[in-house]
Amino acid sequence: MPDTVRDAATVEAARSGDQEAFGDLVRRYQGMVAGVAWRYGTRRDEIEDVVSEVFIKMYGSLDRFRPTHRFSSWLYRLAANHVIDHHRRNRRDRNRVEMPEQVAAKHRQAGESMELDERGRLLRAALSELPGKYRDPLFLVYLESMKVDEAARILALPAGTVKTRLMRGRHALGKILARRNPELFGGGDAL
Repeated sequence: MPDTVRDAATVEAARSGDQEAFGDLVRRYQGMVAGVAWRYGTRRDEIEDVVSEVFIKMYGSLDRFRPTHRFSSWLYRLAANHVIDHHRRNRRDRNRVEMPEQVAAKHRQAGESMELDERGRLLRAALSELPGKYRDPLFLVYLESMKVDEAARILALPAGTVKTRLMRGRHALGKILARRNPELFGGGDAL
């Protein structure tokens, strides 16, 4: 059974109060929701709470899901919006982004690994400064590896608008990185 058909049947069962169906949705999609929270800069110690909040919100919003759309796209957008709202509520901690430890490849030297870790931390901090209209397409296309058309569906925007925002977002991100860290990111056109 294709995932879209399976998802539609499972959502319909969950709408009818089937707790097992709701549990199935949670099991199948909790990794995706946690990934959204992490990529949007949620601190590691908050991810589990955010994931729980998203699924509580999802359960209360199942009536708004339309089976003509992919459930995973609908849930992704719900999760992204929740995480963004979560960060707005916690602005005072905005610059305290904690990244999971990265395991360097065996052939990479320790200095190179540390530089890549530092670049990743700086990049995520700079991404959090971008307006959502630029940050969201960058996350979807470059971090989630979605095609522009799929990102456009999730964002409810024309594909051309997403492409424009990707270009402008990369440019703005390059400026932020170059201004803050010229020794690592050069003249701002590194992206």
